[in-house]
Amino acid sequence: MRVVIGPVDARSASAWLEYADRVLDELGTLAPGECFSTPETVAILRDFVTRWRSALGRDRLFLWDDEVPAERIEFAMHAFQRVVDVLARRAEVHGRSAPPEGDDFYLAVLQGVLSAMQAESAASAAYAAHLAEFWPGWATIS
Repeated sequence: MRVVIGPVDARSASAWLEYADRVLDELGTLAPGECFSTPETVAILRDFVTRWRSALGRDRLFLWDDEVPAERIEFAMHAFQRVVDVLARRAEVHGRSAPPEGDDFYLAVLQGVLSAMQAESAASAAYAAHLAEFWPGWATIS
């Protein structure tokens, strides 16, 4: 599946990727049942963060265009949604933890991946619609 993220301001990408690194480091310390994470799940999410970071380069705009197996994207989005659920619940109690500077990149990731899933197949499109329907905060950012 071809996934295109961006173009978006590289500063937004950098801010969100720094935040994502901290979140991924924290996943292993969460209490059982607080978050769905396994070493394999964290490795897949970390791989995307690493690939996106390497795409930053020195340009003022971030653009990532790559072919990714559909099943890898779908699994990653399932895991990502679970993590975002936990972070949304924590934000309700402790306030916002994601940097607002990263919002544009976060939105670009969601739009890019969900658009790619919609174009892939009927099954992927249905899953993308399901994810969008239940994604925490999607209605306020889309």
